[in-house]
Amino acid sequence: MTYEALNRPAFTTDGPDRRFPIDALDAVTLAADAQTEDGETVPAGTVGTVVAVWGEAEAFDIEFDAPFTGLVTIGREMIREHRRPV
Repeated sequence: MTYEALNRPAFTTDGPDRRFPIDALDAVTLAADAQTEDGETVPAGTVGTVVAVWGEAEAFDIEFDAPFTGLVTIGREMIREHRRPV
């Protein structure tokens, strides 16, 4: 998908910059409960944003805003679904 604005170059969300099927800034849904770095529980079904990808997409840092705020590092098996930014 390509976006264009007046007086700005076009950019795309589906380009060679994507390293993995799930990459930074993708939205993901937890398949199971997870613990934040602060020890809070984020329940399964909560949607968050990938902020870092570890290894060959073996693990991800996911940030959550509301209603559960925090950062979680999880494995690929803990993600139920994802969507790319629009």
